[in-house]
Amino acid sequence: MHVNFQPVRLADSDGRRIYSERNTGDWWWNTQHQLPAGVTIVPVICASNKTHLTNFSGDQHAWPPYLTIGHIRKDIRRTPQKRTWIAVGLIPCPSKGAKNIDEGWHSAVGTVLSQLMHLDIAGPGLKWDCVDRFQRQCYPLLAAWVGDYPEQVMIAQVSYGSCPMCEIPKGAPMGHSTFWPLDNSRDQHIYSELLEDNHIDALHTVGVHPICNQFWQYPLCNVYQLWQPDQLHQLLLGSVYDLLHWLLKYLKARNVKDQFDNRFTSVPRYPGLQHFSKPFNSLKSGTWQGKEIRGMIRTLAVNCAPILVCSTDDGKTAAETASDEMVMAAVRAECEFSLLVSRQNHSDVSLKAPDDALKRFYQKKGIVRELKM
Repeated sequence: MHVNFQPVRLADSDGRRIYSERNTGDWWWNTQHQLPAGVTIVPVICASNKTHLTNFSGDQHAWPPYLTIGHIRKDIRRTPQKRTWIAVGLIPCPSKGAKNIDEGWHSAVGTVLSQLMHLDIAGPGLKWDCVDRFQRQCYPLLAAWVGDYPEQVMIAQVSYGSCPMCEIPKGAPMGHSTFWPLDNSRDQHIYSELLEDNHIDALHTVGVHPICNQFWQYPLCNVYQLWQPDQLHQLLLGSVYDLLHWLLKYLKARNVKDQFDNRFTSVPRYPGLQHFSKPFNSLKSGTWQGKEIRGMIRTLAVNCAPILVCSTDDGKTAAETASDEMVMAAVRAECEFSLLVSRQNHSDVSLKAPDDALKRFYQKKGIVRELKM
């Protein structure tokens, strides 16, 4: 079947837990324990993105919210031809300069998803006919919201530049020799109490707008945990893209960029590897999208290693050798992290590997700041 109706725990031959579909994660298990025995959770996954409509009658935009459910297998859900996502509305965007845009958006979404907001989790739920011809007592709960950073800032009602998930200070560096663990997650219950007691300054300190977030009212929903990892914008077109620009500046300063360009364009054609006929900086910025960055990251480390750490050039100073090794370590850590988080399935062991790679990246990337790249 293409759907899963109940949470399960998978394990490998050594008893280590395996994470794959939505129903194998912790959220479904933790939520199931808060509901009556024998009921079926319907994880509602929403998505939205501000969409440009036309230039002919002004700069017109709209927000089309989409909806799917977590019962559907992820390979089916992510296939456009399967049409597992449905548009549930079209929210118009106010003109430029309009006030209270976020509040208007929240009000419109609240109207569209009003049945989710007013679901009584202490009641009997909703009796629905399922695809396997059984009737189940269902509890549709908002489980995730897919969107880019501006969308999540608007949903969480935090100031732009703040993290929608944790209270790390706005503009604070994520560390050049340290790694910030997610140990200061946002708590909507605390914010609600601060708002009721009119502690506006305390809310501003953590970057939260002093208004009642409508998503606080959804049952068993933590608005600050709705944000899903955005591999395209956060990783491929974010940190990886920036890392490549830093790397090219460093290679140019070391007078070895031509060697890198030759190796970059000499990667042989092979199944699973993408061939680039032109150097990175000779292409327009719009040419580099997720597919190209994903293909480049597979060979970036092996293209850099012979130049930075395997060179037999005896003319390098000790400082140059040390900086080359740090840059190579940062590149390797970022490549490893990008490839590891792209896995379709994870285990308790494999989840530790991206954390290790990210820590190594933060420890080594300071060389870019020191050299003012």
